Amino acid sequence: MEFEELFEKAVKGANKKGVRRFPIMMQTVTEVSETTCTTADGIDDIRLNAIDADLDSKITIYPKIGSKIIYGRLNDTDDLFVLKYSEIDRIVIKMDKQIFEMKDGKFRILNAETNLKTVLNDLFSTLENAIIQTPSGAGKFIDLNKQKYKSLNQQIDKLLF
Repeated sequence: MEFEELFEKAVKGANKKGVRRFPIMMQTVTEVSETTCTTADGIDDIRLNAIDADLDSKITIYPKIGSKIIYGRLNDTDDLFVLKYSEIDRIVIKMDKQIFEMKDGKFRILNAETNLKTVLNDLFSTLENAIIQTPSGAGKFIDLNKQKYKSLNQQIDKLLF
């Protein structure tokens, strides 16, 4: 079946008597929780994800407070969910025990065992204080290298949280 035929069938089916309409609303966000948001017209419990189960993999987009969202109703239920965002506060991508998060111009990358920021911070802190074994005895990095490692560590803090 062609797309046009499917679309026409869907429209005709939606116009049948007894079929509940799928309203689309736009409103300002006043509050955001981990799974829902509330709008200025007092509508709360608007799901951030249409599927509200505890899934191993999902993408959750959190709208900024004060921004606009477009939301709608899920099939023949009273469950509302966000369809579109005018502004985004943060995004969390979860795949099993791996998490990638974006917020405030920074990123967070972690899994069940470690966090990328911690690994990189530990690496450069270790290099700053490293003692190097040489044929003539113990040595250290020169101050210029130590300053570079410190600078890199500070840049990581600006990029990752």
